[in-house]
Amino acid sequence: MTAKIILGLVILTFALAGVGGYLSSPREAIVAVVNGEEISQATYEQALQNERSRMQQQFGEMYDVLAADPTYMANFRSEVLERVIDDTLQKQFARKLGLRVGDDQVRDTVVNLPQFQVDGVFNNDRFLALLRQAGYQPADFRELVREDLSTSQLMQGLVGSEFGLAGEINQLLALQQQTRDIRYFTVPASRFAEQVELTDDKLNSYYQQNLQRFMTPEQVAVEYVELSAAQLATDIEVTSQQIADYYQANQSRFGSTEQRSVAHIMLESEQDDPALQQQAEAILAELQAGADFAALAKQHSADTFSAENGGELGELVAGQMDPVFEAAAFALTEVGQLSQVVKSEFGYHIIKLSSYTPASIKTLDEVSAEIAATLKAEQATALFFDLQQRLAQLAFEQPDNLEEAAEAIGASVQSTALFSRETAPEVLAAPAILTRLFNPGFIAEGLNSDVLELARGHVVVARIKEHQPARTQPLEEVRDVVQAAVQQQEVSKLTLQYVQGLLVDAASLQQLAEQAAADITVSAETPRFGGSLATEIRAKAFAMPKPAADSSSLDSVQLASGDVAVIAVDKVVDAQISSVPDAGQLEAIARQQAEQNYQALLATLRAEATISRQLRNTVVNEDF
Repeated sequence: MTAKIILGLVILTFALAGVGGYLSSPREAIVAVVNGEEISQATYEQALQNERSRMQQQFGEMYDVLAADPTYMANFRSEVLERVIDDTLQKQFARKLGLRVGDDQVRDTVVNLPQFQVDGVFNNDRFLALLRQAGYQPADFRELVREDLSTSQLMQGLVGSEFGLAGEINQLLALQQQTRDIRYFTVPASRFAEQVELTDDKLNSYYQQNLQRFMTPEQVAVEYVELSAAQLATDIEVTSQQIADYYQANQSRFGSTEQRSVAHIMLESEQDDPALQQQAEAILAELQAGADFAALAKQHSADTFSAENGGELGELVAGQMDPVFEAAAFALTEVGQLSQVVKSEFGYHIIKLSSYTPASIKTLDEVSAEIAATLKAEQATALFFDLQQRLAQLAFEQPDNLEEAAEAIGASVQSTALFSRETAPEVLAAPAILTRLFNPGFIAEGLNSDVLELARGHVVVARIKEHQPARTQPLEEVRDVVQAAVQQQEVSKLTLQYVQGLLVDAASLQQLAEQAAADITVSAETPRFGGSLATEIRAKAFAMPKPAADSSSLDSVQLASGDVAVIAVDKVVDAQISSVPDAGQLEAIARQQAEQNYQALLATLRAEATISRQLRNTVVNEDF
C-alpha cells in the first residue's frame, strides 16, 4: 500500500471524471455519517464509478450480466459504501494523531496532477478555472489534498514499519511441516433418525428463517428467430463445374513453389583475380573428388558467418542474392550437386544444393471438398446479409409477432420454456443477449427485439412470451425440501448432543468408542496439509492443543454430513528447521503482518465509531 494508492480518491477522480465530479456541492444528499462526518452522494457515486470501471476492465462482457442482477448490484453498492466509510475512518484517525503534511509537499502534488497541466507543465489558469467550475477555492482544495496525503502518511507508517525475522519464518515453517498422530471414530447421524419428530411448527420456523433459500430467480420464456450463415451453407449446393472454374481461377492457392537451400564457399575479391580463381578451382576439384564441403567451407570461405555452419545459407529466395550467384544456384536440380566456380561482385563462389523440393500443385480431386466448402460459405454469407436485412425490417414492421419475419427468411419461430440468467439455453446465453432479454423496459414492451448478434454470421430476433418475477416459493410448494432439511438439522443436533454427553467424562478414546459401538481409525504422522484424512477432521485435529506427556487431547467436530467425529491427538512432532530464510521470504512475512495490522486497525476504528448508513434514502445514478 503506497502513498499513490491512498491518494487514489483524488487522483482517480480527476482521471475518470474531471474535477467537477469530485468537488461537488456540499449541500446534496447524504449516504452515510461517520462519527458525525457526512459522506455525500457525489463522493459515494464517484467511488462507485471507479469500482465499476475497474470491474468492467477485469470481467469484460461478463460484467453486463452481473450488472443486470439486482441482488448483485445491491450488494456491490453496499460494499463500495463500506470502502468509502473505511477511507473516512482512516482520515479521521490521521487527524486524531495530528499528522500533517507540509505546504511544499501539497504544492508538489497539485503541480504534478496532469489535470492541471498544459503540454506537461502546470498551468495556473487551468487550475483556477477548474476549481471555479467546481465551486472551490484554491485553499479548500489544498486542504483536501493535504488530508489525503496525511492518510497516506499514516498508512506508510503502519505498513512500512513492519519487518520479518528469520525466527518467525522458521517458526512458521515448523508449524506448517508439523505432523500429528491422530485417532478418531465417527458417530453417524443416521443412528438418531427415528428419534426426530417433524412438527408443523418446526417446518414453518425453518422455512421462515431460510426464506432466501426458497427464492426463485427472475425467469422469462422467449420466442425467437435464428439466422445463421453456417446453417444456410448446409442447404447450398454447388456444381462440379463451379468447383472446376474456381480451381482454374485460383490455382496459385492450391500449389506450392519450389523450395531450395544452398551452401557456398566464397573466396573474397571484388576484382578479377586469376590466382584466387585458380585456388577456387582447386577447391572445387577436391570437392568433386569427395572432400567434405562443410570442412572446406570452414577452412577456406571468407563468409565466416556461414562457414561456421558448414557454408549453409539456408533457403534461397529469388531476388535476395547477386544475380550471377542466383542464376548458378537455381540451375542446380539435384541435392548435393555442385556448381562451377562462379564470380559475383563479392568474389568467387562454389555453390552446393543442400535441399530441394520442386514446385507442386494439388489436383482438383484433392481440393474439391475444400473448394465446395469455400463456395458454400461465400454464397451463404451473401445470402445471410440479405436475409438479415429482411428479418430486421419485418420484425420492426410487425413488432408483436415473429411469424411473418420467420416465414420471409425460411425459418421457424423457436420457443423456450421459462429460464433464468443461469439456465438460459445455449443459443441465448451470451451476456449481451441476456442483458437485453432481462431488461425491464424490454419485458414491459412485449415487442420484438432488434437484430441481436450472437457471433459473426449468427443473429437472433427475440420477444418475451412470458415473464415470471423473482418470488418466494410458498411452504406447501417446497414442503418436501423443508422436511428433508429439518430432518437433517434435527439428527445433526441429536448426534452432537450425544457426543457432547460422551465427552463429559473425558475417558480414553478407546472407552468412548466402546460406548458408541464404533471402530477407531488410526492416522499416524498426519501432515497439516494434504494426505488422505478428511479435511474437516484434519483441520480440527491441528486446532487441538498439544497433549501432555503420556496422554491424549480429546475433542469432536461435526461433519458436513451431520455425523460427528470424536478425535484424539496422541502426539505432536514439530519439524526441525535449520535453513536461513532469504530476503524474499522475509519480505513476504512482513507484508503479511502489515496486512493483518491494517485490517486490525480498520476493525478497531469501526468498533469504536458511530456509523449510520442512509444509502436506501438516495437514488444512485447508474448512468456512468
